[in-house]
Amino acid sequence: MYLATIVLLLQSRPTLCGNVLGVFTFPSISHQLIYQPLWKELSLKGHNVTVLTPDPLNHPSLTNLTELSIRFTYDFLKQTKLQNLMSKDFNILQSVDSVYRFMDAIAEVVLNSTVFKQLIDDQARHFDLILIDCFHPSMYALAGRFKAPIIGVAPCGMLAAWYDSTGNPTHPVLHPDILLKFHDNELSLWQKTKSVVFGLWTRYYYHGVLVPRVHGIVAKHLENLGYLMSFEKNQSMRFLNLNPAVYPPRANVPAVVEAGLGHIQPVKPLPEDLQKVLDGATEGVVYVSLGSNIRSVDLDARLRKVIVEALSELPYKVLWKWESDCLLDRPKNVVTRKWYPQQDILAHPNVRAFVTQGGLQSTGEAISRGVPLIGMPFMSDQPMNVQKIVKMGIGLGVDPVSVSKEELKGCIIEVVENQGYKRRIHEVRNLWYDIPMTGLDRAVWWSEYVIKHKGAKHLRSPAADISWCDYFLVDVVLTTVLVISGTIYLVHKVIQLPFITCYL
Repeated sequence: MYLATIVLLLQSRPTLCGNVLGVFTFPSISHQLIYQPLWKELSLKGHNVTVLTPDPLNHPSLTNLTELSIRFTYDFLKQTKLQNLMSKDFNILQSVDSVYRFMDAIAEVVLNSTVFKQLIDDQARHFDLILIDCFHPSMYALAGRFKAPIIGVAPCGMLAAWYDSTGNPTHPVLHPDILLKFHDNELSLWQKTKSVVFGLWTRYYYHGVLVPRVHGIVAKHLENLGYLMSFEKNQSMRFLNLNPAVYPPRANVPAVVEAGLGHIQPVKPLPEDLQKVLDGATEGVVYVSLGSNIRSVDLDARLRKVIVEALSELPYKVLWKWESDCLLDRPKNVVTRKWYPQQDILAHPNVRAFVTQGGLQSTGEAISRGVPLIGMPFMSDQPMNVQKIVKMGIGLGVDPVSVSKEELKGCIIEVVENQGYKRRIHEVRNLWYDIPMTGLDRAVWWSEYVIKHKGAKHLRSPAADISWCDYFLVDVVLTTVLVISGTIYLVHKVIQLPFITCYL
């Protein structure tokens, strides 16, 4: 019996403990919630983990976890409203550029910070794996500094240009870019054309504009490194926070791993005051939160009035995440807090519907707790996520630009009273969780695989190493067009010869 116990203990420990660096600089708690379980679990598995993050866990039991706080990056969110960067007044190309310039500024301040300089200047530091938030290319330069393999981690899907670095196929009709407001294969001719053009533009912007610009920023702080794109193209893997129960499955190469829902936590007891409110709301509760990046207090006056009036006429109790001390004209049935324990709120049996901005993390949490949704998308992948919510039959969607009080009120009541939405979201939940291993387990397994083999470039597709001209057979197409055109021209000229003309 003792021998069996020893064997089990040995098997439970990693065969090779490594030094892992995590660099997650984007100041958004909804993004950091995706990364936190990964660095926590790697630490619990015995790896020595160092993380650069604006949201440290500060967990005293994780003795081999070192968290370097860059909390100061949240100052950018106080100065800049993300929804304004992707405003309806901008076209999609302007929005992409404005968001990346915002991330350029974050990268600049991180690169120039004392905590970052101490990290890279420490010649004694050695890492076997680097995990990077792959939204922005700046931190790929760390692969050159520490001579370590990289895994890029994304809290959602990726733009076409991001998939190219692993040679992953991107079909503009089956998988339009996440910023486009349509999806799947139900596209009109105009939408197909727009998807193709946008995919080409993002590649041009990413490789021809963004990477050279960011390389210049990085070069000021990290000297004697190769070109930034060479490090990105040599990354070992990509982890995506996706689940095929919601996102249509792609033909991914082995280097792209869909590892979704790692941030869902077991249900915890609610604070006593919230527990009392929810227990007493036998008429039902509607939970309203627009996430961490879209602040309810920043809504324009028209939309704020629409939401307040719609909520005031509901026959339900409402919990609204409102980020200031008071809400003027707050309806009697509405309870506001600056922050709610969202996953635990959604787990309460009296919660009947969730009004959300359509963020991927919020959508996943609602599915995990079986709460139907009313989506109100503002930016980024939110419009696409809300379309999927409607298509799956787990909720309804409204446009924040044009929604009226009557429409919003009607949608909420429909979702609460029609039990079809509740049944359908439980069906989707069962699909979501009926998998051989969790997304977190998958991410940890592949992380240790990369540590063990000192990289995983053998899993990358050869398509990552050829030009887009070769990939799209531009030379073959042009040669074929020239041959056919030349043949038609020669035939035409031959027909015009005098001795041929007389026989015709």
